[in-house]
Amino acid sequence: MIEIFAGNTLIQTVKKVMTANIRETLEGEFTLSFTVLTKSALALKTKQVAKINEQFFEIVQINKSIQGSLPICSVTCEHVSYTLNDDRYRIDDFDFSGDPAEGLGLLLVGTPFSVGVVEFTNTINMKINQLVRRRAALMQFIALLGGEIEYDGYQINIRSHRGSDEHKSVMDTKNVTNVSVSYDSRENASSYDISFFKLLNLAVGDNVHIVFKPLGINVKTRIISLEYNPFYRYNIRVEVGRYRPSISDTFYRIESSVSTVESSLTQVGSSVDGLQYQVNQLGISYTIVKNLTVDVNSINVTYEVEKGDTHQYHAEYSYTADNNGRITSITLEDIFSELLLKEVSSLLVDTSMFKITYVDGTTANYNYTTDGSGRITGIDKVEEG
Repeated sequence: MIEIFAGNTLIQTVKKVMTANIRETLEGEFTLSFTVLTKSALALKTKQVAKINEQFFEIVQINKSIQGSLPICSVTCEHVSYTLNDDRYRIDDFDFSGDPAEGLGLLLVGTPFSVGVVEFTNTINMKINQLVRRRAALMQFIALLGGEIEYDGYQINIRSHRGSDEHKSVMDTKNVTNVSVSYDSRENASSYDISFFKLLNLAVGDNVHIVFKPLGINVKTRIISLEYNPFYRYNIRVEVGRYRPSISDTFYRIESSVSTVESSLTQVGSSVDGLQYQVNQLGISYTIVKNLTVDVNSINVTYEVEKGDTHQYHAEYSYTADNNGRITSITLEDIFSELLLKEVSSLLVDTSMFKITYVDGTTANYNYTTDGSGRITGIDKVEEG
């Protein structure tokens, strides 16, 4: 049974559906969809809330169509936690260090949600200093803990492990009527469509032991997503595999203002011109690659040197390549310039980088890119961290 609310007012009770599907994942996705005859959906509108199994979903889409001679209404709902994506809940300032339950409470301030069960006690540190959506901030908070989100009405639980710890036996040839399986190495996950002869109680996060001898299946794994018809739970789709929470680095931005930089320069008694003068006095030169071309026989490089004034010098290198056209060694053939800064002692080339050692003992590394034939098309210096 699905109860439809407008605010706190019960508008309608849906007792019969043509189809229905709930999808839930460990990553926090939670959706409901169902279809009914249009005459049973006259009161339905977007933004209303559907309640089923003590969970609440906001109606986000209603589609009406004729299928054969039947007028059909298809309804798509998202868990009410998705409302945390609304602009009204966005935040740009959050700086917390302390107990996870307390931090979760502060993160949910001003929203319809409250703190449920939090199975973590170790100190958590989280900072936000730019505008982000509250749901993204919530998921970041949980990921930093290494936890898993669980919804309980309008309460948010953070579990250390959802579902069963012991491996449930999912299938046997007596209980299963239909089964199909697909594997995806990109996601490190497998998907199973299973039809049961009798009802089997499964939940997201359960550790499961899947055995089905006719298809050679015998694996212990974990349910990371679950789809089922809430009115008829004999047909279940499970996705199994490993789950690792995803942590983002986009919530906190390091900022510095021009005035701060200028103040720092003033404190050390330097200006841009002063630094340039000191560099010139020390006799230090800065070299950049101004232009680089590669042909079938050689590599030609134009370097630009800054030492008070700007100078350029040019170098020609020969190179050898393997059968795949990938460069294996480079030799300096000619150099002509107003300045010759350093002599190369050795040069090593691997699949993506040049490693140079100069006669004076200093070193430098350069990344390079190649075209489809393995010929070098660009070289960038690797800045030392």
